[in-house]
Formats: sequence, C-alpha cells, structure tokens
Amino acid sequence: MLHSIENDFLKLTVNDEGGAMHSLVYKPTGEERLWQGGPAWSSRDIVIFPVIGHAGPFEVCGKSYQLKSHGLARYTRLAAERRGQDEIALSFSSDEETKQLYSFDFDFSITYKLENNTLKVSYSVRSKGGVMPFYVGGHPGMSAPGGSAVIEFENEEHPVIYPLEGGAAALPHLKRFVADKAFFAECKTFQLGGLSGGAIYARTQDGYTYEYRADCPVVAFWSNPEGGDYVCVEPWWGINDDPSFPRELSLKPFMNFEKGRGSTCLLYTSDAADEL
Repeated sequence: MLHSIENDFLKLTVNDEGGAMHSLVYKPTGEERLWQGGPAWSSRDIVIFPVIGHAGPFEVCGKSYQLKSHGLARYTRLAAERRGQDEIALSFSSDEETKQLYSFDFDFSITYKLENNTLKVSYSVRSKGGVMPFYVGGHPGMSAPGGSAVIEFENEEHPVIYPLEGGAAALPHLKRFVADKAFFAECKTFQLGGLSGGAIYARTQDGYTYEYRADCPVVAFWSNPEGGDYVCVEPWWGINDDPSFPRELSLKPFMNFEKGRGSTCLLYTSDAADEL
C-alpha cells in the first residue's frame, strides 16, 4: 500500500512493501525527482538492513546464514504510522521467519520527515536480546537525465576508496567528479570512506541540485552503466560485503552494534532545489 505526506515544497509517497520511497515530487515545478523504475533498474529506492549488497554466507557464532541482496527490510511489509501531514514512520520486527535468516530479535523503523524542501530520513534499530551486529543505509535513485550528475563536495575531501573487490586506496584530495555512465562502467559501485561529514551536491543536467548530509562512515555512488536516468548517492552505516571480509558477521568492517538501548542516531537529509 502507498502512503503520502507533503508540505508546500515536496510530496513524498512511500510503499509499505519494503518501506522505500515510491515518488518524490518537487511541487514548485510539479516534476518527479525519484527514478520511477525501468529495465535498467526495477527499483526506485531500497531500505537496506541488516546487510549491504549481495552478501555471501555469513556466520553468527559459527552458524551459517544467507540473506538476499540488501537484507530483510526490502522484502518485508512494514507497518505505517502517519505523524501529521509531513511525517511518516514505517516499522517491522523480527519473527520466526526472519530468525531463520538473521538470528537476532529486533525492532526496526525508518522515519521520513519533510521540512521545507528537505527530506530527512532516520533509522531506528533496537535489539531485543543481547548485542546485535547490523548494517543499515539508503539507496535512493534520484532522477538524473542521462544517468549523469556532477558530484561536488562542500569540503575538499581526503577519502579512502573501497573497491567492490580488492584493497582500499587513499585519495590525496577530491573536490569534484562526474558520475556518468562511463564512470560507472569503470568502477561499478564507487564507495568512499573517511569523508568529513560536509555536504555532498549532485548537480544534474536538467538544472537540479540534490544536497546530501549524513554522518555515516561510507557513501556509495551507483547507476547502471547500461542505462537509466538516475544516480544513487547512498549513505551507508556499513559497506558492501566482500569475499575478503571475515565470514563472522561481527568481525566485518564498519559494523554497528546495538545493545538493547535503541539506535536512533542514523540520519541523512536530502534537499531538492531547482536552479533553472
């Protein structure tokens, strides 16, 4: 089922099947700013939890488990709770079925809130039984003609690149790059760590700028090089699984640990602005 919230600038529609965004309309122009799916990528947005990417078999205390791409949330119907005209939360909890795939007891929720032309997205994860390792993050496909955007950083960055396979490499400086189909054909998913926490701007060919802010350890950039008018700027509290990582879930890099107190510290914002 679809649920909508709105204010004077934005109308957001989310799908309780997976909890992800379904539509994001910038009301001053009436334009859809979220990729609407197609042959190049059938999704529009993905709520990532508790693993990132096509995770191989992992172990918890020596027992092996296997999850589908990006975990559990995207394949689950979440309960929706409207909190006024401009805010909605979607949630689900572990059950016997989820524990066959990921052995932990948990409550998970994602909250969307509109403030002027800004969308704020926050994640809440609570363990109901001991220390729980998890990854979480976003995968929004924002509309970008030609699947291209100029990515600029508010601060000059000195990041670490994490290839999908192979060792990490430090970049001496990075202020700007062009994320187009040729770029993604070369690097597939571009994963950066060690960023300063300053704003990231994605400027598209039709005159829009998306501004992202997130206090996360990794930001990934992705678009299918074979087609699709979108670019994903993805805030991750975790990293794409790699065959070189330990199989034990708790030993994987950038792992988060929830101890039953509730983690509502994971937040990213995205501003949409028409520069025409």
